[in-house]
Order: sequence, then C-alpha cells, then structure tokens
Amino acid sequence: MHIKPYRASALLVPSPKRITDTEGTFILHRGTTLSCEPQFKVIASFAREIFSCETEGDDIKILLERDLQEEAYRLSITSESIVLRASTNTGAFRALSTLRKLDLLTTHELPCCEIEDAPDYGWRGFMIDCSRHYLSIEFLKKLIDTASLFHLNRFHWHLTDDQGWRIPLEGWDRLEKIAAHRRQLQYTDGRTYGIMYTKEEILDLQAYAHQRHILIIPEIETPGHVSSLLAAYPEFGCTAGPYEVQDRWGIFDEVLCCGNDAVLDFLRDAIKQIAALFSDPYIHIGGDECPHTAWEHCPKCQQRMLEAGLSEERQLQSWMTSQICQMVHQEGKRPIGWDEVLEGTEKLGLPPDLIVMSWRGSEGGIQASKRGHQVIMSPNTEGCYFDYKHTDSKEEMGNLGVSTLTQVASFSPVSDSLDEQAKKKILGAQANLWTEQVTSSRQAEYLLFPRLFLLSQQLWNTLDDAKGLEKLPILYQMCEKLGLLCYKGPAT
Repeated sequence: MHIKPYRASALLVPSPKRITDTEGTFILHRGTTLSCEPQFKVIASFAREIFSCETEGDDIKILLERDLQEEAYRLSITSESIVLRASTNTGAFRALSTLRKLDLLTTHELPCCEIEDAPDYGWRGFMIDCSRHYLSIEFLKKLIDTASLFHLNRFHWHLTDDQGWRIPLEGWDRLEKIAAHRRQLQYTDGRTYGIMYTKEEILDLQAYAHQRHILIIPEIETPGHVSSLLAAYPEFGCTAGPYEVQDRWGIFDEVLCCGNDAVLDFLRDAIKQIAALFSDPYIHIGGDECPHTAWEHCPKCQQRMLEAGLSEERQLQSWMTSQICQMVHQEGKRPIGWDEVLEGTEKLGLPPDLIVMSWRGSEGGIQASKRGHQVIMSPNTEGCYFDYKHTDSKEEMGNLGVSTLTQVASFSPVSDSLDEQAKKKILGAQANLWTEQVTSSRQAEYLLFPRLFLLSQQLWNTLDDAKGLEKLPILYQMCEKLGLLCYKGPAT
C-alpha cells in the first residue's frame, strides 16, 4: 500500500531543514536521462545504477553550487526535471539519498518540492558489536546502505571483546586459532562458536561504505574486555593464565598487564596493522569496564606505577590510554575512547585530541566537553542503546534496559547544562547495538528499526518527539520496502 496524496514533506525522514511542497509529480522510469558536472561523475554513476538511467540527458541534473557546506544540498523536483545541487560529492550523495527515499515510497511518482538541507551534527553514527555474535558482511552491507539512506555517516565496528576476536593480524596466528572461538558451555558436546573476518571482507565492506559516504571506525578493546586475547596470548596477562575466551557476559578481572613491555609491542603492531587496513581517520581504543584488581597484585604493574610516579592502580589506566593514543597518533589516526578514560587522570591527564564517547548517561560527555575534549554522545539512559527492549514488557526481546521510541524521538546530543563553548565540543551521537542476546540478523533488525530512523532525524534536524513519532507509519512502510523486520508496538 502507498500513502496518497504524496507530499514530500510528509514522507521524508529525516525531515529537511526547509521544504516546500509544490504541485505535480515527476515520473521516474527507465527512459529517464541524467547528466552531471565533472566532479560528480561517481555520484552520477551510482544514481544511474539505482534508477536505471542509462542515457545522458537533462531529466536529472547534478550541479555544483560552491557556497554550500560539505553535506548540504539543494533539491528541486518539478514535473519536467530534477536538479540536485551540492558543493561536494558527500552533499550530492545526501541529495541522492533523499531522492531515493521518495522513489521507494512512491513507486517512482516523485512529489514535486523544493528542498534546502544540511545537518545539525557532523557525527551521526551506529555501532554494531560483532564480537559477541558474528554478523555477516552481507548483512552489514544491508545496514550500511539503509543507514546511508537516512544520512547517517559513521559505522563504529566493535571487533574485539571477551567473547571473541574478529580482526585478522599478520604474525599473530593464535588470534584466529584461539581468540576467535569460544566453547559453547550451554552444550556438553564441546562445540564452539566463532569466526574471523578476512582482510578481503573488511576491504570490501569499507569500499561499500565509502561509496555511500559512511566512514568505518574499528574498535580494539584495551586494557579490559580482553579475555579472548589473553586466551591466545596468556603472557599478556598479569598472572599468565590460564585464560579462556568467555562464553559468559559481564566484566572480568583478567585485563592486560600494564607493566609488560610485550603487551605494548603487541598493541603497537596491532594498531599499525589496523591503521593500514582501515583508511578512515579514527581508531576506537575501548577503555570501558576495566577492573584494576589484577594490577594490585602484579609486581610488573606495581613497578610501572613506581616508574611513572603513580599512587593508585586506577591511574594506570590513564597511563595505558596515553601510551595507546601515542601509538594511534604515530599511525596518523585519531583515538576515541569510552568515557571511563576520564577516570584516574589526575596525575597524567589525557591527550587533548582524544575523543570521548559518553555511554554511562551523558555525564561523562559533559565532563569531557568542559575539559576541552570533543565528545560523541551515546547515553544508555537516554535511548541510545538499541540492544535494550523497546518497552518494559516480558513479551519483548532485549537486554538489561529499555529504550522507547519516545526516548529516541526526543533525544538531543546537547544538554541544557552546557555553556556555548562546551556545546561546540559535541560532535554528535550514535546508537549502540551490543549483541550478547542478539544471535541473528533478524533480531538485530527488530531491535534497530525504527529506532535508528528516529535517531537519524534527531542528529540531522532535531525535532520534538511528537513530530518524529508522527512519521512512524512512513518508517514502517520504509522497512517493508527495504525488507527489514521492525518493531511496531507502543512508543512508550
């Protein structure tokens, strides 16, 4: 079924900054022609592929308008022609995504309109945990393509944790042999779970994301959440093991030994290889949920504290964070860490360019912004954790908490408590999908949608929750068009 009469303003999510509905429709068909200015040849090729436009002509034109911001665009649809204007390929792609959404929702009868659009925030992301449960490259491509349609531009890929290591590193064969696999303790027959992505798959996914103007941010967990790494290389722990790749969820005392130079050598090589494999500017270094118990009883860690002039074990995390940031800098990348990196920093501080990702509510992000760090908001208390249930119901799947549609639709990355200088440090926000209880792509879809669409609205053009929730029928229709399973229950 289709919603009629078609009005572009009623169909589009995120809602553009400025849109004027006009009379008429443009009929998109196989004979539609397309032309572009030279700098937009790649975008034009992608548009021809999507819309099956095979010939040159002026039905659709992609034109250069130099005074527009990087992701801004103008779009004009009349009954005779479509004109997309942008200053960059990214802006042209955002215009193309808006056009593509209208095409999907109207079965090629595009409603006439005039649009001027640009984002509120530069960081509009989503995180998928592929350590706890592996998700295929094909499914990740589906998510990336869908996210790009809704103007999201960052894919944070969580690749290592206690329950599995998913990124290949040359010279460290035990990662694939041991760290990538865990015993499934709920069975008694010794079966295992696990797989590692290949370099070829990673490069293929990266190229796919770049074609859709999405950056990929790989994450390697340090210094905690490393049971899988320690199972493969027990010499990297404080006690030398034995360790195992965990088949349980939670926080584990086994962490990297800060006093062991071999740990630093491994991390230096790992970050070098990850930086070579991923071409985008960021590497996420983890930093969350790291117990300090092992360091209290480790002679090497105690010696490291003495050498660094530290009085408390928790200050070792600040020391380790600074060491890893230095490695990331050496490879020409910028580090990102979860908000625990702010703890234990009284003595050594933190590298000023470390971006803080605030997940334990927004307090860490507020503190980081006041200390001069750039911030990505992802508070689990304000609707950004999509592994949480949609509602507080025993009938709903989900883990640990609740993130309602209303919460997501009312989310804003910027707190009223921040002054103007601190607000400028907020890059944007992202949704997180942890997969302890997500064993399949269909479960992931149900938890992600339509919440990810509602969040895209808030990061592109922040609205009040009522306006966002009005678009739910459109979002359900979009899920149907894209072949996505989605939640259709209560909003609160």
